[in-house]
Amino acid sequence: MLQKLLVPILMMLVISSCSTDIDKNITTDLQVEGNEIFNISFALEEAYFFAFQTLDNYKVADTLDIPGCPAITIDEALRKVTLEFDSSRECDNNASLLRSGKIHIQYLNTNMLEATSRLEYENYKVRGIKVEGKRDFKQVRSLVNPNRRTEVFTDLFLINEFESSSRINGNYEFQLTFQNGEFTEFLSSGSIEGRNVTGRRIVMNPTLNKRYLVDCILSGNYLPGEGSEKWQIFRNETTSTMHTMIYESASACENSASLILQDGRTIVFKQ
Repeated sequence: MLQKLLVPILMMLVISSCSTDIDKNITTDLQVEGNEIFNISFALEEAYFFAFQTLDNYKVADTLDIPGCPAITIDEALRKVTLEFDSSRECDNNASLLRSGKIHIQYLNTNMLEATSRLEYENYKVRGIKVEGKRDFKQVRSLVNPNRRTEVFTDLFLINEFESSSRINGNYEFQLTFQNGEFTEFLSSGSIEGRNVTGRRIVMNPTLNKRYLVDCILSGNYLPGEGSEKWQIFRNETTSTMHTMIYESASACENSASLILQDGRTIVFKQ
């Protein structure tokens, strides 16, 4: 009788032990989490420049003037710009950053006081990450702060080479700077929530505004020169790990992102 009781108990212990080991491997691979965090951030950041250009800017732009050197098509009736990227096209400002697919930007005048630039992806990939969804960048026509922009997006998908996806929602605010009519830099601050490729809840909150120089973007460096943010990856409803992303510049346009993992290790990302 005792033998019969011991068998299922031992089996339960073995199964429990295996489950713990499997869960440990999944939940403690912080470097994998770190790489995903950087990919999410970068996929969002590299499209800002495209969204902040006006329709008139694109009408006079040369393909070589735009990061990634896309072919530019304009539909005047729809007030819509299509940027078509070809990873085989020679491009000095691409900094070996492979892009393919299309980005559509439609300029919508919601009313007399508000305008929206709607950015939509079509079979678009950057750094091997496929991006799917729409993003709305809004400008309130205000005499007090005409250079402020906001962005809200929901259900933006980022799909890796294994066809695993992150799904994120975001809420951002930007402050653009112009000097003598020329777009020179912008600040961004915003938060993200959603799920990562393993299905775990993720939350990002800023701790210092990110600062981008347009000259750096045009030279092929899309990372901000300063800024920081906290990323939480939830293991369950109440337990999470916290990682810190810090952006800095070693010299002119040589920007990098340092991700400090919860266990103290640091991963440095450059383009």
